[in-house]
Amino acid sequence: MIFDNNLLGLRLKGIKTKRHSRTARALHWVLVPSFLLLAASGFYIHKPTGARGFRSMDAARKVHFTAQYFLGFYLLSRVYYAVASRDYRKLFPGAGDIADVPRFAAYELFLKRQQPNYPKYNPGQKLLFSQMAILFITQLVTGAALYSPGKLQMLSRYFGGLHNTRLVHYLVAVILSSAVAGHVYFAFTNSLGKLKSIFTGYFRPK
Repeated sequence: MIFDNNLLGLRLKGIKTKRHSRTARALHWVLVPSFLLLAASGFYIHKPTGARGFRSMDAARKVHFTAQYFLGFYLLSRVYYAVASRDYRKLFPGAGDIADVPRFAAYELFLKRQQPNYPKYNPGQKLLFSQMAILFITQLVTGAALYSPGKLQMLSRYFGGLHNTRLVHYLVAVILSSAVAGHVYFAFTNSLGKLKSIFTGYFRPK
């Protein structure tokens, strides 16, 4: 048996439930390679070295510019889907999530043995998603300003000039990489069953 939802969002033990829709999973797997390619090529452009897998600056720039269009497609599509399906209510933290951060942090820091139960995402994941959404948009804006500093000079002015725009773009890339690492950490330490659901779409609570 498969249920989309049980008890106002709480999952019943032993019953296979739908966790991720096909659209959400497809968009997720558009984002993953886009981000990895953007990060790898971006850090190469910042400091070229053969150890990062690119033979030349031209190759890195081509990969970077191609991947950014996929990232833009992901963001526009994800925003539309979040609004159309009201999925945003599960992605971003509410007052209850903020209030529950200390309990969640106590478990993650091994101060409490009992793992708190959450309908879908824990407070840490929701905070990460919120942070990543803001940072991805910042990267697109600063990236556009760097791509066309002449035509889009107005954008770089908001960051205090072209030099500051480059600095913001680089620092945000570092923060985003850390946030993605945090997301992967939560995914692997929370539940392998939930981790599999990003491939299958379904989760069976134990």
